[in-house]
Amino acid sequence: MYKSPALVIEVATAKPASVSTSRLTNMLLTQILTTTRQENTSTLLHRDEDSAFPRNDGSQVDSDYSSDSESSASDRDSVDEIDYHKLSRDIILQYFDKTGVHHRFGSRKARPDVEKKTREVIASWNLPLSDRVLEKYTVTGLDIAATAYRHVIPRDVQVCIALNTFCTALFDDGRVGKDAMLAFAPRFHGGVAQLHPVLDLFVQNLRDMNDMFTAYGANAMISSCMEFANAEMFLREAKDLRLTPESFQYIEFIRLKEGFGEAYAIFIWPRSMCPETKAYIQAIPDTCNFINLINDLFSYYKEAKHGETGTYLHCYGTVHKMTVPEVLQNLVEQTIAVVKRIRILLGEGIERDCWEEFAAGYTQFHLHTDRYELIDILPEYF
Repeated sequence: MYKSPALVIEVATAKPASVSTSRLTNMLLTQILTTTRQENTSTLLHRDEDSAFPRNDGSQVDSDYSSDSESSASDRDSVDEIDYHKLSRDIILQYFDKTGVHHRFGSRKARPDVEKKTREVIASWNLPLSDRVLEKYTVTGLDIAATAYRHVIPRDVQVCIALNTFCTALFDDGRVGKDAMLAFAPRFHGGVAQLHPVLDLFVQNLRDMNDMFTAYGANAMISSCMEFANAEMFLREAKDLRLTPESFQYIEFIRLKEGFGEAYAIFIWPRSMCPETKAYIQAIPDTCNFINLINDLFSYYKEAKHGETGTYLHCYGTVHKMTVPEVLQNLVEQTIAVVKRIRILLGEGIERDCWEEFAAGYTQFHLHTDRYELIDILPEYF
């Protein structure tokens, strides 16, 4: 994932802590890509090579693709002082025990009809990307559809979700040039062709959503896409931004904007299965939060193992003067509370069933993705 400008948090009454954070987001699609990002310095179309090189905005491309990428920083807890193996395992098992989501784990294989149609659509656009790159991002979209949205029955809705993830993964991974991204919103509103064909595919995908989701859902997805693109462009240009503890709501604000959570929440309830928006709309805010929290909990082991400290978790601890174990306990309790609220809000019926399948699939996606290396500490679930 493209890294945000460094966020330096200043703690009052103490020497400023140089907590440099990467982008504070947790999009579903950020969990499995680990390829190097690069941006062509002379054209709007992205280069296909894997070697990192300077962007034309002066920033250096990073090889990590995640909201939990590394950053050099002083931290209140040394990895050596924390048994992160046991801590990570205990936190995840606590989440399982209190919510029972693991009882719904199932297949992670894409439906043949969904995979066939998704590949046909992508191939029809003749995108300027190598076969290797196309395959990597196609698999990303299919993996999301096959796990978090395996409950979605209509083939075309699952294809829509896979294509949306395919496109946003490419944006988020820096494979669409800065100028093209900056021009996305005005060109979208003006109804003119985009400056990169992936963006044109994305626009067509957004239009297709009108046939698959309620009017509120389709409009909210478009709004979410605009906010995502706007936040992304701001963070690419903001450079170092100094924050104080009083700025913590800004961190939460940017995290929400970049999380793309509302769109991925609405994907849970396609119109053909859940035609009444009012039946699930109260659960959307908590579902967006759930998406963020699961990423925080399941990414910690990999972060600690590799010495990554510039994450949302560490920023939260710095601002609130909490240790890493305290922050993780706080986050898992929030997650358990969120799940409980959503279940109460949805009651019994199709909307609740759809959410339960999503929660299990989204959790399983994080658990089993190779990126997080959780087989090390939870082998019984593999």
